[in-house]
Amino acid sequence: MILEVNLTRRQSTRTSFLLLLFFILGLNGYSAKLFDKSTKKQLTLYLDEICQWIMTSDLDKIAKADGADEWIQATQGDLTRALIVGFELTKNHPEYLDKALQWCDHFASQLKPIITFQGSEAGFWESERSKGTIDIPASNKAALTLARICVYADSGRKKNYQQVLERYAKFIIEGSKEDLQGTKRNVNQGWIFREGENKGALGCSNCQSEMLSKPSTIATATGAAFFAHLYAITHNRQYHDIAAEAIDWILKNRKPNGEIPNLPETENSEERPITMVATCTQAILAGYYLLDDMSLNERAGKEMENTVRQTMRVQNDGGLWGEGADQQGSPGAASLLSWYFLAGTSDQAIPQSLDKFWQTLLNPVHRQSFGVLMKANSTSQMGLATAEMIKPGIVFKKY
Repeated sequence: MILEVNLTRRQSTRTSFLLLLFFILGLNGYSAKLFDKSTKKQLTLYLDEICQWIMTSDLDKIAKADGADEWIQATQGDLTRALIVGFELTKNHPEYLDKALQWCDHFASQLKPIITFQGSEAGFWESERSKGTIDIPASNKAALTLARICVYADSGRKKNYQQVLERYAKFIIEGSKEDLQGTKRNVNQGWIFREGENKGALGCSNCQSEMLSKPSTIATATGAAFFAHLYAITHNRQYHDIAAEAIDWILKNRKPNGEIPNLPETENSEERPITMVATCTQAILAGYYLLDDMSLNERAGKEMENTVRQTMRVQNDGGLWGEGADQQGSPGAASLLSWYFLAGTSDQAIPQSLDKFWQTLLNPVHRQSFGVLMKANSTSQMGLATAEMIKPGIVFKKY
């Protein structure tokens, strides 16, 4: 009996070591096992079709048509990132990059200058819903597009983009000297929780002009992705630490079964488990590819296992995840499974799960029902997920 227990412990230790080793080594040994060349070619054609639809669309119009006014800039940013990766993967389409740069020029020009609580020059973006309101998650998502495209900007553009990004970062870190939303609350000293059990989390303004004093899952996840991208182009250690602490908060605040709660819980909040998986996957992957933090990667690989297993358990027979509007997080769920398989495990149940997803979304009838080439958010998320399947890490490409 003692021998059997010792053998079991050794096997468990060996399994943990191998899992850890996979995450340290990264993707090199596993990329070829998920999709063959023929499938990747099909996916590249699919991505090209998505980019062509974006090119012939008015980004402002199609983003507003989705109905989520406060997320217009975020949706436009995701569409623009899809064009960037489309330019990189489909070849011979410089017009994709040109349109992406045009949007980034416009978005950068919309930054509103302010002075922070500590007296620094900073800036923020107003919500599209109404002037004077601030939507931190939407601004985070849109802002990281500027960081992603910096490698293609000429020297003048790059200098401008980086200045805009760092001024926005100052706003997140130091807040504002003015009461921008007229709430008369002591909320202007920054958006990051600096101590206590919620250290690393970001707070979020709701769209009714009040600052929520509790941490927000969506704000924290989008903030982690933004600061990881900003660190990749500036190498400023402060940005690395902000991103890493935000990811740590996400890992620590998951439910025992791996689900990610939609915090803060208010009377208007909804349980959106797949949307939360999709949003937090962006943070996990950004940290994995951009922060050069082996310790963080090890923790993410270990901690996210039960989230991966829970995600696989709730996949429906049609290959998607979630119910109703929450189903729109399915591309993000697929990206999580792909990352975990390629970076951490050879579990063949994951490719089978992804195969079900792609059989559905490559079918013209089903993809139309999902909203691909019909709605901005559905199309952008499928574009980004498709790019990740073709070349893992491309959405978070580091320079």
